[in-house]
Amino acid sequence: MLKLKIGIFLLIERLLRFCVHPYLRARFLRFFGATVGRNVRIYEITLINLNNGFRNLTIEDDVHIGTGCLIDLAGKVCLRRGATLSPRVTIITHSDPGSKHNSPIAKIYPPEVGDVEIGEYAWLGTGVTVLKGVKIGSCSVVGAGSVVNRDISPNAVAVGMPARVIRRLELPEGVG
Repeated sequence: MLKLKIGIFLLIERLLRFCVHPYLRARFLRFFGATVGRNVRIYEITLINLNNGFRNLTIEDDVHIGTGCLIDLAGKVCLRRGATLSPRVTIITHSDPGSKHNSPIAKIYPPEVGDVEIGEYAWLGTGVTVLKGVKIGSCSVVGAGSVVNRDISPNAVAVGMPARVIRRLELPEGVG
């Protein structure tokens, strides 16, 4: 029964790609179990590890998810209000070197799942990869192509592989 349920979720995920309008795609995700706020634009994306369907996805108001993003729903993913994912951002919530096919490496590095949170008004540049268990603070910027493997504090600019904070943002009074 579980395999049939996962198969149905995979079929729904494929059908979402045919949905042309980004606002309509957000509505469909809400209908199928994700928590989705108002004014959310989701361009053509890929969702993987749908064992829990779309329940592990929370998208607050005014979020933009660009074309070609990949979001792993093995763990929970929360995109806070106003977050922007540029094209081809990847969010990974788990690691598994092959436990299902008895890889000996899995004995050294057992599978892990960690939730990911992208803070309010955070902006992830094109091609950013966010790994399991990471929290990116509100009003932070992560530069294109960066790999985020640890938390980024609020109001920070981070770049590189791995991403490192290179400066603090001075936001206007009452913002952030």
